[in-house]
Amino acid sequence: MACLECRRRSALVAALTPAISRLSLHRESLLSVLSLPNAQLLHAAKVKDRREFLRGLQLPLPSTRVPTALCRHDPDYPETLAQLDCAPAVLYATCTTDRLREQLSKPTIAIVGSRTPTDYAQQIAAELARDLAAVGATVISGMNRGLEGTVHESALQAGGRTIAVMPYGPELAYPRANSRLHQSVLARGAAVSELPPGFCLRQRCTLIAHQRIIAALARLIVVVETGEHCGGLFTAQIGSELGAEVAVVPGRVTDPGGQWVLGLLRDGAHPVARAEDVLNAIHGHDVCGLAA
Repeated sequence: MACLECRRRSALVAALTPAISRLSLHRESLLSVLSLPNAQLLHAAKVKDRREFLRGLQLPLPSTRVPTALCRHDPDYPETLAQLDCAPAVLYATCTTDRLREQLSKPTIAIVGSRTPTDYAQQIAAELARDLAAVGATVISGMNRGLEGTVHESALQAGGRTIAVMPYGPELAYPRANSRLHQSVLARGAAVSELPPGFCLRQRCTLIAHQRIIAALARLIVVVETGEHCGGLFTAQIGSELGAEVAVVPGRVTDPGGQWVLGLLRDGAHPVARAEDVLNAIHGHDVCGLAA
């Protein structure tokens, strides 16, 4: 169970997300705001009566659907997540601590991309997720519309592990159209979030902030298709800063986001087309070298 101080910080961040979103900050600046101590965070969010705001702050109630709440003082709190200057005060998960620990002990591979992917991107993302999950990797993504939902579905169809990083409370489907998929993830994988159970406000702040969790939990990040403002680029940037490998699926430079994929390749990202390529980028051995 997360300590009282960290649960208060988690509740404070959740309560301030509408105000932080209204600041219209760039992604990097937004994460800098999330790293501020409580008093400075309240000031940055332009809260007028801070004492009254804090008096009205309610700690999240325990939820049977969210049995795990790890704070930064817990030995099971992921090490790479703790490396972030703006590390979440609490990581909530819909599975037990043992299951989360087991999933994170495997090679963790994030697959990210556009919410409006081409058919080609959908096909490649599905094949990568299926084949990586089938050989024992834990596939991570953000449960957004389009490509990321395909990633989770394909990993589950292969009978493998998947972790969905949510911009809501982890027990709530996002978007609602993904309700059935979300239930499958809860039953056979895990959904995690820094936002407490019951939080369901769709805010720009939360959509950006959850990308850093995807990046921090992954040993390798695969960008399948992207664009200048796509979260996949930001996820890859954070992951690279934390020491994760970055890979991209090459496409035509005239494809949507083709120039940005080319830029990642120029910066040293691994070109990948199959699960074998992804595992080679991590381990230097093929699919058969990974035990489930």
